[in-house]
Amino acid sequence: MITDLTHLDWQPVILLKVVRMPFGGIGGLSLKRAYLALHDGQLLYADWTLEASERSEPLVCATGWTCTSPLEYPARLQGKGAHLIPSGTWVLLYSDYLYSLYGRAADFLIHLIKCIDSQPTADATVTLLVRLSQIL
Repeated sequence: MITDLTHLDWQPVILLKVVRMPFGGIGGLSLKRAYLALHDGQLLYADWTLEASERSEPLVCATGWTCTSPLEYPARLQGKGAHLIPSGTWVLLYSDYLYSLYGRAADFLIHLIKCIDSQPTADATVTLLVRLSQIL
């Protein structure tokens, strides 16, 4: 039997997680758009590309997070036991502007890490580091 979940209050959100490497290093940002809804105390996840009319049980999944009341945004998911959205993930209400800003920041971090990894003393890498240090 397919359970229709289209009636739920689906919130468009940004899932933002600082990715940490073993031994405490920061590896970058994980950024994803999704829809979340609360149903019977469980936080449900629907893919960003899923139309509202398609949000039914076979296509929607439980995140593993439980809530007694709706999330207040921004929210940081903390604890153990979740399998779809990792602990430490920030849940932000979606806006194109905010998603674009975090997307550019994630791209910049990847670019910087690749430059440092491949040519740590190259003029372009040093220039990038100088510019970054000037705004920090």
